[in-house]
Amino acid sequence: MKAARRATYDDIVNLPEHVVGEIIDGELYTSPRPASPHALASSGIGSDLFGRFNGPPRESRAAWRLVDSR
Repeated sequence: MKAARRATYDDIVNLPEHVVGEIIDGELYTSPRPASPHALASSGIGSDLFGRFNGPPRESRAAWRLVDSR
């Protein structure tokens, strides 16, 4: 049985505009691009959280790192 071809960056570049992709362990995973309202809400929430939790640690704030790992 022939081994599956590992996905490359070109595979992501060649996806249709309405699809987003990521390569995990050599396999290409795709999903529909989020709708504008969802993307706007996600950006706003991420912006608020980044400013609150990504600075130097203080007593009033935990030293958290927030990463979008979708």
